[in-house]
Amino acid sequence: MGQRILALELAGERVRGAMAERSWKTLDLIGAWEQARVEGEPDLAPAIGRILAESGPADIVISALPAEFVAKRLLTLPFNDRRKLSQVVPFALEEHLPFPVDNAAVAFARVGAEDGKTLVLAAFARKSDMRVHLEMMARAGLEPKRVTLGALALAGLLARARNGARGAHLVIDIDHACTSMVLIDPQGTPRAIRTVGQGIAAPNGAALAPPAAAAIVGAVRQTLLAHGSEADPPDIVLTGPAAAAPAVREQLGKALSAPVHDVDEFDAAALFGGKRPEALRFAACLAMLLGEAPVKPLELLDFRVGEFAARGGARALGAMRTPIILAAVAAGFAALHFILGVSIAARQLHQVNRRIAAVVAPALGAVDPATARAALESKIAGMRKRLLQMGGNLGHGSPLDVLLDLSRAIPAGLPAQIDDLTIGEGGVKLQGTADSFATVDQVKRALERSRYFTDVQVDHAAASSDSSKVEFRINLKVSDAALDAD
Repeated sequence: MGQRILALELAGERVRGAMAERSWKTLDLIGAWEQARVEGEPDLAPAIGRILAESGPADIVISALPAEFVAKRLLTLPFNDRRKLSQVVPFALEEHLPFPVDNAAVAFARVGAEDGKTLVLAAFARKSDMRVHLEMMARAGLEPKRVTLGALALAGLLARARNGARGAHLVIDIDHACTSMVLIDPQGTPRAIRTVGQGIAAPNGAALAPPAAAAIVGAVRQTLLAHGSEADPPDIVLTGPAAAAPAVREQLGKALSAPVHDVDEFDAAALFGGKRPEALRFAACLAMLLGEAPVKPLELLDFRVGEFAARGGARALGAMRTPIILAAVAAGFAALHFILGVSIAARQLHQVNRRIAAVVAPALGAVDPATARAALESKIAGMRKRLLQMGGNLGHGSPLDVLLDLSRAIPAGLPAQIDDLTIGEGGVKLQGTADSFATVDQVKRALERSRYFTDVQVDHAAASSDSSKVEFRINLKVSDAALDAD
């Protein structure tokens, strides 16, 4: 489940809202609603409550101050670091303020760059207006994550949804209480932003009243003249409640001698999960939603700084609470599984060590189980060496057994005599004398026929010094049959 984001625009006696659901990669539009203040209500808090009743609860709330409460300036500063900008912008605005900077809530957004410098839209509102706004939102049960300006958000929406068009655009947002306009250059960078305290008189589709039309058209002409747009006039884009009135579009088109487009001509569906939004009346709300887009969020003004900073993020975490709890539970189970695995392995190792110690104790006594094998091998090698030194051999039987087997293998009366018998790791060595070389050969064949010996080799046979005897040396091995018989 994603996060539900609600954008609210307060304009005169009306509140407009749009809600979207944010997942990992998409921002899907849920709907848009409008409510008016009714007679007897002290402010717009009840109207906000009615929107919430239609939209359902929100995890993140973004609200916009009425445009007539905010003054704006475009500044060019020689750095882009946000921390430095937050320190410098209030002082850069001080000369434009009609009151001390300490009484202003200052916000800024980076809107472009040129010649290595940063173009910054700075805005300020009275702290008293901010307090009234936040108190009203609190009475409606909301704490906005940010408080912004809808007109700047409109510029970002149009820059992303103008179908690749590279020309300049002038966005005119005509509401019931005031009119905001933003001039966007071909690169999508805001070049001018201003507000006129005139708007549409009634939501009945009628044309603008003559004083309002004169003020709005005059502000548009001044903006175009101030930014040299006569040679290459921008496209006029109409938004807000007045955009739904054909009479207003016709009235502005004639006064400005230029075609007037509406924001529905631009494809904003790709920005909201493929759903085509109702952009005429709710363009500013839709634009504010882009500030919480999961991919390349729009940088918005945010007056919630300093003493107005948001106190927490509980609402923003609301939709993520269940996934976070599930992730924590899964991590807990993983940790428990790891601890149990370590405990079981440690117990098994302890049991193996106990058994090893019990097995080797009779031979070695108390010894570390980790070195028991090496200790046993060393002990066996030492015992073998001592046995050999004592005349015994674990692999070939005792010397007495070997002599007995030799006496069985060599026929009686054969003129041969064994003078020396050596039993070692490599086998058995016989040294003796015979009356001839033929007798030596008879001894060899007799040993080969015996089931007690294998691999019989005459290593040496030669006449003795008195030439009456033949000295011989025979190497052999005791067969497995002899060992089994023993």
